[in-house]
Amino acid sequence: MNKRPRHRRLMRYYLFRTRRVSRRQLGSWEDWKLRAVFWIGAVLVGLLVVAFAWVAELASHTFIQIHEQSPLLPVLITPLGMLLIVWLMRQLGTESQGSGIPQVLVVLKQRYHWLRPTFLSLRVIFGKFILTCLGLLCGASIGREGPSVHMGAAMMYSVGRLGRLNQKYVDNSLIVAGGAAGVSAAFNAPLAGIVFAIEELSGSFEQRTSGTLILAIILSGVVVLMIMGHYSFFGHPQGALDITRDWAAIGVTGLVCGLFGGLFSRLLIKGSQFLSPHAKAHPYRVVLMCALVLVLLGLLTGGATYGSGYEQASTLLDGEHPGNWSFALAKMSATLVSYFTGIPGGLFSPSLAAGAGFGNVIGGFFPESSLVGITLVAMAAFLAGVIQRPITSFVIVMELTGNRHDILLPLMAGAFLATAVAKLVWARPLYDSLAERLSDGRGMALEKPREKGDDGGAESAAGKESERQLPG
Repeated sequence: MNKRPRHRRLMRYYLFRTRRVSRRQLGSWEDWKLRAVFWIGAVLVGLLVVAFAWVAELASHTFIQIHEQSPLLPVLITPLGMLLIVWLMRQLGTESQGSGIPQVLVVLKQRYHWLRPTFLSLRVIFGKFILTCLGLLCGASIGREGPSVHMGAAMMYSVGRLGRLNQKYVDNSLIVAGGAAGVSAAFNAPLAGIVFAIEELSGSFEQRTSGTLILAIILSGVVVLMIMGHYSFFGHPQGALDITRDWAAIGVTGLVCGLFGGLFSRLLIKGSQFLSPHAKAHPYRVVLMCALVLVLLGLLTGGATYGSGYEQASTLLDGEHPGNWSFALAKMSATLVSYFTGIPGGLFSPSLAAGAGFGNVIGGFFPESSLVGITLVAMAAFLAGVIQRPITSFVIVMELTGNRHDILLPLMAGAFLATAVAKLVWARPLYDSLAERLSDGRGMALEKPREKGDDGGAESAAGKESERQLPG
């Protein structure tokens, strides 16, 4: 008689425990709200970067048509266009200038987290979008990947603010996810976006990542895939290397590209420091001077140094057009003077193009090795030498060329060797140096104004806030 009530009590207890476990596994309302913000933000980043890619490509092709119509037209269009961009940038706000990655790195620092509403605003997205496309329309040697990172971080942060997710550590994850989603969507390379988030934006692989963050990066890539279809940025170039047989070619490529990549970073930082006071005193004069140098390089190379360099890199990857030192060095110089103007634009695509130029020349000294294979290694090596992020560099090149795993080991070897050599020329990673210059250059403008009675107590309390774990 006593067994039945006891059995019922056990069943009720079991059902109660099952409900508790299920609720714990499903997560709270706040967890699902957080997931929704990440997912919606990722979709919006994907849509934004797709629209950005369409307009940017249209601008690039328009300039190419103008140049084909008359090689002398850029003599007028490029200087006037860059002057217009700088004037518009000064009206919209200088937060949109440059690559955009240094701005993202600055606001990820706790000391400058209060600058996020300024550096990650919707106005910055608008300015970055329009001004970068105008830069490509007038032939500047810039890419769209850096601006995609900045716009992605700003979009994700803005969605988080609309969703009232104001926790500091959640904001950090939103910014990292948005920036990485920008890389993923710009290159249609989700793996590169994840690695970029960990290696560049988060600082190291030791930092724990969240499944929600990674899913957001992948989701932005899926949006691009749905709209633009399955494609590889540089197609599927044919050319393989054997690391045991072609070690000499890979080693020389890594050494040369690392040397020039480190030199590029050093010239970019030192040149920016030298021109900074002149740009503050006479901004339009400096822009005009840089634009004229860009036009001169374009005239000397038959227009090869204009634009992002995508067409030139694609041509060199077919293995049928011999390269020379002049293109690689001229592309480096054109990218430098384009950056010195302060107009929005990235460094990834021009660096890949310059690397392809170096690889095509180096390949000529190793006729027994695949010219296309050496060119691919040089692209990864030069990019690694510039940004000193070897894993991001070889993963990007691998995904941009159709996930060619047969060349993975040569890409890795070239990228790591180039990074080591580049550190001998310029010790710090490029974007870290630019972020440091940005914070130092703004001086007191980056110091949070202290209100009356503010003794730093609130800031201290914020620093002790417990970290909220992202679901997933």
